[in-house]
Amino acid sequence: MVYLDNAATTYPKPASVVASMSRAMVNYGANPGRAGHKLSMETAQAVFNSRMKCAEFFGAEPENVIFTLNCTHALNLAVKGIACPSAHYIISDIEHNAVIRPVHAVSKRNGRTYSIARTTNDEDETVRNFEKMVNSRTKAIVCTAAGNVTGKILPFKRIAEICRKHNICFILDAAQGAGVLPMTLSDGINIICAAGHKGL
Repeated sequence: MVYLDNAATTYPKPASVVASMSRAMVNYGANPGRAGHKLSMETAQAVFNSRMKCAEFFGAEPENVIFTLNCTHALNLAVKGIACPSAHYIISDIEHNAVIRPVHAVSKRNGRTYSIARTTNDEDETVRNFEKMVNSRTKAIVCTAAGNVTGKILPFKRIAEICRKHNICFILDAAQGAGVLPMTLSDGINIICAAGHKGL
């Protein structure tokens, strides 16, 4: 079999992933944080250990790691979580629907708006296109690390510098980048949304 859709979801899963999933199904069958019995406590510890590993990988604190259903869910929470009245968002022209749809949805209420920055093959021009869209109402830049259709890598670390300079939130869709491109919160990213079934 030749499988060319690895960026959508890895296949076959590495043996270590299969073994870990199987171990979890056998050993961690209780609800973590819902009881005080041994199996619940062991499950809670396993979840916390996973949280610690994710935090270490992305340069975060364990209490700031949130497990969601998937990257789309994470992006929805992040975008809608900063949706104050009159907020302005900036996205790129190569965003996945997981970014476009929640940004568009929140823009329909309370005077919220968004702008779309044009990406080019010239990183400097792309960065300028993002920065010239920043205004006094801009609350967040939400963009992909790498496009899901073409694989185009955005200069997300330079976009993070724009956000730091203007004191706005930077939400990175790392579905295609996490585990492939180096990234941590110390790069100036405020929120990294990632999928566990791709590069990670």
